[in-house]
Amino acid sequence: MHKVAVVRYAKPYESLKEAIDLSDGFEGLKRDSRVFIKPNFVVWHDKVDFPKYGVLTTARLIEDCVILLLEYGIKDITIGEGIVEFEKGAESLVQLASRGMGLDSLKRRYGVKIIDVMRRPFVKHTVDDVTFSLSKDALESDFVIDMPVLKTHAQAKVSLGIKNLKGLIDTNSRKKSHNADRVRDLDYHLSKLLEMVSPSLSIVDGIYTLEKGPFYNGKAHRSNIIIVSKDLLSADLVGSTILGIDPADVAYIRQAALKNERKCDLSEVEILGETDVKNLLPPHKWQFPQAESGRLPAALEKAGLKGVTIPEQDNTVCTYCSIFINYVIWGLLLATNKDKGFDDVEILDGKVQEPSGTHRHTILVGQCQVNKNGKNPLLKHCVKIKGCPPRKDDFLRAYSEVGIDLPDNFLDWVDKSPETLFMLKYLNNPEFDPSFY
Repeated sequence: MHKVAVVRYAKPYESLKEAIDLSDGFEGLKRDSRVFIKPNFVVWHDKVDFPKYGVLTTARLIEDCVILLLEYGIKDITIGEGIVEFEKGAESLVQLASRGMGLDSLKRRYGVKIIDVMRRPFVKHTVDDVTFSLSKDALESDFVIDMPVLKTHAQAKVSLGIKNLKGLIDTNSRKKSHNADRVRDLDYHLSKLLEMVSPSLSIVDGIYTLEKGPFYNGKAHRSNIIIVSKDLLSADLVGSTILGIDPADVAYIRQAALKNERKCDLSEVEILGETDVKNLLPPHKWQFPQAESGRLPAALEKAGLKGVTIPEQDNTVCTYCSIFINYVIWGLLLATNKDKGFDDVEILDGKVQEPSGTHRHTILVGQCQVNKNGKNPLLKHCVKIKGCPPRKDDFLRAYSEVGIDLPDNFLDWVDKSPETLFMLKYLNNPEFDPSFY
């Protein structure tokens, strides 16, 4: 049986200590070990007060973990993460996140190292037919602590410990995970991470949980749950169950369990603490549904958009395009001529979507779509948004070319929308306490 502690978060330090003690989490940890902590920092906006609830691992729990390690006698602690960057600056997004969340104080007070794995060496590692370039710093550590957030995910259903390890691979490996092969797909590649990186401890941060993640366009909840286990797969099985999703329905968890000759349920798990895991939280949704017509995401059809078609997004869309889709969606919603209806525009993304051949205009979003359908004879009028990540100037030109009129300050509005729009739903609600970040 694999021990998994499920504890209600009540007090800083004490709640995490209780969970680690229940699960024997530091068992086997030597005091001269090099410890690597992998949080979940999926996105960062500098100088924009965006919602971090359920999106990022809380600074509170990271600091609690560091203090517990120091008290145990550990002196060599590294916090490492890799955030996808659209534009490379002098400081990486990880560095900006560290400063913005106050984690730099851990460097000053305790000598903790904070690194951006995307600017550090990688090592190729192969499991079966999958080769990834993995963070050398993580692989050479003696004790890896995986600290994901308890959230659902619009592509992978849940994002927990196994999924969080994707932040340790380089950009090309991440893109390769989102390929067009419907068998060796994202889930297949995620399942291999369990064998490539073997965390010594999984700490799932459910102080804030998120449905329809991984970004802040989902819905956050104050849930006060901490899950701790020395067995990563068991922690994910419990986490998925708490979110209301049968882990057997999560393809990458099911495949990882099968490969490791494990059952994809809780029959081999000993739950300590809060044992009624199926009733701890209301079920968390994971999907942004498509309208019954199939023409648009349900939210866009409800908004009354006419003359545009966007097929349901699939898991071949990598992070670059999934973030860029914000410009595509908001461009439609904020178009100054949306009330008149658009001129029969089809918008495709990812690596497998095909044109219908019936629309007057087809916009191809991202280099993968451009490569796939840029010369497709079915297209009556092909408009390309090139690049990986897609280029904003191409986006502006594309919308202009098909007659979608954007407001003059559109790009600035989208860049500020995390604060001016998404943050509004959490303001003046005492459950959402910014001091956790």
